Amino acid sequence: MDRVASSASDSAAAVKLRSCSALNTLHHETRQEIELLNKQICVKDNIIVDLKARLGRYERICMAVGDNESVVVGPSKSLLESLCKEILKLKQKRSDGELRASRQAEEIQRLTVQLREKELELERVRCQPDHEKDQEVHRLRADLEERERAEATRAVLCTSLAEEADQLRGQLGVTVKVQRLNCQWQKYDSSREDYIRGLCQRLKETSGPGLGSISTGLLQREISRLNDLLEEKMSECARLSGEVEEMRRHYKERIQTLEQQVLIYTDDFKSERADRERAQGQIHDLKEQIYQLKQQLHKKQGASRASKESREVVVPMCRVHIGHRISSRRHKDSPEPLLRTAAELQQQPAAAAIAAAAAIAAAATPSPAWSERPGLSELQCPRCLATFSDTDAAEYLNHCEECARI
Repeated sequence: MDRVASSASDSAAAVKLRSCSALNTLHHETRQEIELLNKQICVKDNIIVDLKARLGRYERICMAVGDNESVVVGPSKSLLESLCKEILKLKQKRSDGELRASRQAEEIQRLTVQLREKELELERVRCQPDHEKDQEVHRLRADLEERERAEATRAVLCTSLAEEADQLRGQLGVTVKVQRLNCQWQKYDSSREDYIRGLCQRLKETSGPGLGSISTGLLQREISRLNDLLEEKMSECARLSGEVEEMRRHYKERIQTLEQQVLIYTDDFKSERADRERAQGQIHDLKEQIYQLKQQLHKKQGASRASKESREVVVPMCRVHIGHRISSRRHKDSPEPLLRTAAELQQQPAAAAIAAAAAIAAAATPSPAWSERPGLSELQCPRCLATFSDTDAAEYLNHCEECARI
């Protein structure tokens, strides 16, 4: 990453240098053009002075031709106007050239200052030690993770707030319904009282003095019945309000548990992603090691072939099952657990690639006995137990890579 940044800064500095050199050449060309224009202006000024002197000589000269009137010989107005216009044009051109030259000089100075700043910054980055660069990279990664965590928390809070808003809307609808029922009950109670008053009034008007006790008893029974009905409705309203509060508390607790679960799932997902990235990095390192071992094996195969051609002693064939021995020892020493986590399943190809690299290294480093008695051997895959001859080492390595990817 630092190399990329340094190369980008070097390229930017080279571009700045090229632009500065181009501006410098333009500035020199402009100066030369201004000097040429100044010379031309001096020549024109000399010509004008000469012409003025000539005109001064011929000013106010009266010439008489024959018997005609005398004629005053002087400079023509058109000539004077054209000369004045030419002078103004040259002066304007000179002022424009000087202004452009000053602007270009200022631009060159500004670009030079910027180039010096960039060079100082590049030198500071180059002189910066590696541990400070690593600290800067770690700090940037920590900031990025903190921002991702904040974004995830913000998203979870937004979803939880949206759910809570929906629940509050539902509770508000229930509350509105209860209030509407309460208003209806109040209207019914007021209408009942009005009806009772009207009934009492009619009974008083229609009944005689002997029926007063009977009407009073009826009224008392009706009032008691209506009071019981009112108490039932009030108890029902209290029960509904209690249910609403209970549902609100239950939903609030459920929202809190869901928020905690979402945070836990987010942390698990981030840890799994970090494990996957580490496993990918290990696989990449193992691939590089396998490539290096391939190069070493090719070199040693060339050396062994040269030694085989120089020697004429025939040695009986010896079969070496490297991968089988390694796998059997591993099964005997430490049996694998039956249950594996996701990180172990992801690291299984890396372990297989390590075993293959160890087998290749063991096969590539010849022992003293093999150096004294060169012969043929067989290579065996540690996963599928497929055998390959010593001459097919490249095919064996490709097969090990494919088995490690599966």
